[in-house]
Amino acid sequence: MWKKIIDKKLIIINPDVKNKKTLFEGMVNHVYNHDYITNQKKFLKALNEREKMANTELIPGVAIPHARTNTAVKLFVCIIILKDGVDYENPEMGPVKIIFFFGCNETHIKEYLQLLAKSNRLLKNKGFCKKILKCETVEQVIDVLDEYEEEEIEVSEKQNYLLILTLNEPGRASDVMNAMVELGITSASIVDTISMAKKLAYEIPVFAGLSYMAQGKSKRSNVIFSHIENKDIAHKLAGLLKENGIDLDKKGVGYIQIIKVEDIIGNYEEDIEL
Repeated sequence: MWKKIIDKKLIIINPDVKNKKTLFEGMVNHVYNHDYITNQKKFLKALNEREKMANTELIPGVAIPHARTNTAVKLFVCIIILKDGVDYENPEMGPVKIIFFFGCNETHIKEYLQLLAKSNRLLKNKGFCKKILKCETVEQVIDVLDEYEEEEIEVSEKQNYLLILTLNEPGRASDVMNAMVELGITSASIVDTISMAKKLAYEIPVFAGLSYMAQGKSKRSNVIFSHIENKDIAHKLAGLLKENGIDLDKKGVGYIQIIKVEDIIGNYEEDIEL
């Protein structure tokens, strides 16, 4: 995905910024000067309005400011590296050193979501962030992005499948959804359930003595239903989850089922308000 999106002119190392306000103004001016947006004031307003909803400092030292507005000519990502950091107006997190700044119009929403999800996963990877912070040149940043680039799944002939993911750790549902979005799955239904094993252990009198096996874990599970057009997507999803500490090969974590669907009536795509 990086190779399709990244523009070397939008990678900036150690710009002269004093605070979050000058950072945002500088970012917007930069993408305007390279013809990625048509109106600086409107884009900056959209960016600040998104920021008012929630501070976009993802984890200490890393931020992903973004805005969706038709003043953006096309999807873009601007990468800013600040060796000494900048005050991002989030005292609990501290200064920001790595900024992945995104913009998009109404045309490329799905790709926008995928790019946000991919960046969200990578920027939580300490190894990736360390390598980015060591970069002294734009070319070195490109090399790091290439190192973490995964092969994209090519769909030669689309078919319909129902992907059913059972997750026995509902606290990790946000990580699962992030991985799904990264793979282009933006329409799904999530059902709260109770696993049979834990219901037996906690609630059925004859089996109640087995509750020690549940080790105090939540009885709740999530079952996620989604449409996919290639079985390889399910295997890729399992791989991304494993990278993020959700190993479906381990007992009790969860599992994925893939069912061939003969026909679909209606439109399964769903609009996402950002």
